Amino acid sequence: MMFRNRLKTIYVKDVLLGCTPGRIQSVGYMQVIPLVSDLSDDRFVSPVEAEAEVGTSDYGTLNFRNPSNRVMIVPCHAGYVVKQAAQDHAMAHAGVIRSARERSFDTAMCVQQSQGGLIRRGDYRMLILPLALREHALSVRKETNYNKLWNAISVFNRDMGVQGEANLVHFLKHFRKELDEFVAEFECVPGQVGAVILVDDQVVGIERTPSHDYWRSVWPCLIRECYGSLAIRVAQLKGERAEAPASRVGLPDDIGSLDELESVIAEIAAQEEERAKTTVRELLDESLTLTRDDSIAGVHVETVEHGRFTGQVIRQGERIVYASLPVTKKWLADSKWQTAQPFAI
Repeated sequence: MMFRNRLKTIYVKDVLLGCTPGRIQSVGYMQVIPLVSDLSDDRFVSPVEAEAEVGTSDYGTLNFRNPSNRVMIVPCHAGYVVKQAAQDHAMAHAGVIRSARERSFDTAMCVQQSQGGLIRRGDYRMLILPLALREHALSVRKETNYNKLWNAISVFNRDMGVQGEANLVHFLKHFRKELDEFVAEFECVPGQVGAVILVDDQVVGIERTPSHDYWRSVWPCLIRECYGSLAIRVAQLKGERAEAPASRVGLPDDIGSLDELESVIAEIAAQEEERAKTTVRELLDESLTLTRDDSIAGVHVETVEHGRFTGQVIRQGERIVYASLPVTKKWLADSKWQTAQPFAI
């Protein structure tokens, strides 16, 4: 069901309502601020938790079966790369499926040019598309062309230094080791329902889920393919590995003891955490204009339009139960200019 002219404005602080920040985790160019909350809504389940059966009935059509007794939220830009001779697929948007029901989405996208075959229904590992592909995927979310992401994948692979046609698998194989390391280095904390993700001191995404269990089930997908891919790209542009350096602030040359070294490292970590928190504070009043795309079981899927962030929000009434908000390509390109120091002489 499609909706028109139902615009609503909320703010980033509304997405974070009821959350408190956990201790920042930092590895190389990526930082994660956990979002912790007592408001864990277990009425919703992810495809991973539900062990949902997924398959394709046609190119560009993903089918889901929700075997659970809870409403299933398919994350925005969820994808499936399977170990069979079949065309891998990803969603162009989030999806909501009633309990113990099936639903098909004919707006899905093939992510593997020149590979034929349909995905047999089964329980497969889920991924979230790389950040560089998500804005374009959302812009074509209403189209029913199975190849609508191929050009974007080709550009992405070329930028990442990966050979081959519009095939996301080439990227996943080329950087498997680096992507796996992100999953090992960042961990969920008790009570976590989301995260603010920063790369190179810039907020690049805000993620919030309904519950602790939902978050644990989707976090590896987000940190691995989605945000991990951006950290790799930033490291490439700086001529370094994605996980290096351990600290982006140089250590002084006159450290005289182990205790002094520990003190300096602690001070650097504290400064880095304060910089990250300041960056987040500055965007709390950032407005998000929402357009409603779908409504099912009293749950509304809405798309963020025209701003710093892209992505989608899912609400039940006024309560935000899910949000996935990566930054736009333009903002990411301009962010260094936006934070530049004013001229003084």
